[in-house]
Amino acid sequence: MNTSQLLRLKIKNYRSFNGMQEIDFRSRHETRKITAFYGPNASGKSNIVKALQFIQWFIINSNNTNLIKIPTEPFMLNAQSRLQPSEFEIEFKQDSRHFIYGFSVDADSVKTEYLSEFASNTMKPRTIFKRTLGGLNATAEKYKFGKKLFTDTRPTVLLITKARENNNEYSNLLFKWLTGINVLSGNPSETIQWTVDQLRAHPDMQKEVTDLLGEADLWIRSFNVENITLPLDVVKQLPLSEDTKSTLTQNSNNAFTIKTTHTIRDKNKKVVGEQVFDLATNESSGTRKFFELAAPIVDTLAHGKLLYLDEFGAYLHSDICIFIVSLFKSSRNKHGAQLIINTHDTALMRDALLAREDIFFVEKNFSEESIITPLSDKSVRLGESFEKRYRQGLYGAKPQVIER
Repeated sequence: MNTSQLLRLKIKNYRSFNGMQEIDFRSRHETRKITAFYGPNASGKSNIVKALQFIQWFIINSNNTNLIKIPTEPFMLNAQSRLQPSEFEIEFKQDSRHFIYGFSVDADSVKTEYLSEFASNTMKPRTIFKRTLGGLNATAEKYKFGKKLFTDTRPTVLLITKARENNNEYSNLLFKWLTGINVLSGNPSETIQWTVDQLRAHPDMQKEVTDLLGEADLWIRSFNVENITLPLDVVKQLPLSEDTKSTLTQNSNNAFTIKTTHTIRDKNKKVVGEQVFDLATNESSGTRKFFELAAPIVDTLAHGKLLYLDEFGAYLHSDICIFIVSLFKSSRNKHGAQLIINTHDTALMRDALLAREDIFFVEKNFSEESIITPLSDKSVRLGESFEKRYRQGLYGAKPQVIER
């Protein structure tokens, strides 16, 4: 099976990141199965998610003719940085091939863009193309990134996106890698929609999701996604803005409700029937949250993908969080799937569930710049309790609550 792996991520001058921040997702030259980011609220953890989402979105959509301005978000708390381009770089593997791809942009144009591939025998990178405002490197033509493609590409469009129109080999590989990267911000509407779309596209996933719900001790015997249609006359009468009504009308054929089935027992605990509940109104917040995550987890493990979850642990019991992380550490992760989480759940640090190399800290300096530091850079003694020392503030990246 060909897996999609993220090996390294670089971010500069984007949202709360000012100076270059680099995250290496490898330990001893192997891609880690788990990476956990800890830090206080407003430290910048979610901006790592947003950076990766922006990279995905811009690669896919930069050639959209309606995109007049690039929606960049430079670091605004520095007089120089706010006028400079944002920079992004990913190192990744797809179909056993190893690449580095990066670009820098401001609102008006792509400033730089480059792609390199590591030779399988020497592991030395060779430049596929390098783009600047002045043009392309001389050897780009060899890989079908020539002068005509450059001339036909608008200043706000990535060359890798434009090359997709020509069925370019390297563009196809990058777009294939993007399909293996599931980045979920923690917004319930986003996550539940992703889950429902996957269940509709892959009906055979339903049994695996049901089994996972059972393993998590949630008492759900089965579930069903039911499509519903919103009558247009009802939508028109709702006390909503015209824009909201228009959105509801456009999405009326995509509306759904999820029903869960539980067991009815008599006084002797014998099963005598079933009770159907509505997931949204009858199940707990924790049950709904785990249901939202079940399909992404099943899909990621089955296909060796990457799953990045922001706000991991919200509404979930610590034991459920430990269960999810353990899945990716266990033999059930046969295809090298990656789980990356932003979390406050320090229970994950116990009992060597998270190794030293798995843990990163995010905190802001006195200039309100987010800084990312791996635990391996701290003074960590053999066998010490990561959770205890973190909660004592010995690693930093912890709220400094002022008691009055």
